[in-house]
Amino acid sequence: MTLLRTSLFAATFAVSSAQAITQFAVESDLVRRQGGCYIVDYSFTEVEGLKPGYTLDERVYDTNHDKTTFELILPIQKSPTEIRLQHVLFVKDLETGKVAGLMKHHAEDWQYQAPFHWEFVAPGAWTPQATAGSGRWVRKTTNLDDGLRYQCEAAWDTSKANPEWNCANFAPIPGRETRDMGRKDYNTLDRHSRVIVYENSWVERQNNVKTIFADGQKTPLARELGRTWYVRQPDSACDEAREYAAAQMPYWNVLMEVWEETLSKPSVYREVSARNGMPRYAAMMGVEMEYSEQVAANPAIIPTVKERIRAIIEAYRVRP
Repeated sequence: MTLLRTSLFAATFAVSSAQAITQFAVESDLVRRQGGCYIVDYSFTEVEGLKPGYTLDERVYDTNHDKTTFELILPIQKSPTEIRLQHVLFVKDLETGKVAGLMKHHAEDWQYQAPFHWEFVAPGAWTPQATAGSGRWVRKTTNLDDGLRYQCEAAWDTSKANPEWNCANFAPIPGRETRDMGRKDYNTLDRHSRVIVYENSWVERQNNVKTIFADGQKTPLARELGRTWYVRQPDSACDEAREYAAAQMPYWNVLMEVWEETLSKPSVYREVSARNGMPRYAAMMGVEMEYSEQVAANPAIIPTVKERIRAIIEAYRVRP
């Protein structure tokens, strides 16, 4: 009888393990399927005032009213359980269809059962948090220079016709708000993101609360609804972005490696947003402009480049 029970347990464990492996393969494919060439339609609008006396901002954030916005998303297998989606943003003129601007955008590092993630706790401050682990993915959204921005942990729901990933987290104010909308009346965001993967597109729907963070307290300002549609295009529509990414990727890999070394040990991380009026990503762009071609042509220079990157990280970091 003991032998029978042992055999049944072993068989059940084997089936369970096989199912887990199969589910992991399905979910990994969902992450990789977000890669490709896309027209991207951003739309965000405020729907509810939450602070007494606040007047809703009636403007709609819409990037495509005077241009067409594209993103090339490159899936990069960083490890057996981690996939980077590197976004390359560019726009095309409505009249000519020619590329009018091109830049490295944010990246998403999707990691299965990560040991910990960085939780945003206040402007310029993150703390490491142990993850729940089993069956869950951490999505790490980076700053433009690969530094910390926000991370969230949740499981994929593959039971629906279109698989989705739902997650809520605290985050810095979006760049679109400070850069494009000129907002200075709030500084953080309570985010709720819902990533839905379709056959030839994917969408991130958001239900967010714009939040004033001061003296350790959160004051809700307004609720916004948003969506970012990624509508797949022929690969040829992203040829220029692909050439740009191929040329810059050796340097981007070095930048990624330095950040991974910096953030490998879980301890409180703090930084300032600017030094002498210059944000860190602008300082990093200077290093990229100086060294990107050299890194591609001469790998021996990589240690020097890493030291330059580390020096910038340390210049903006606030030590206890």
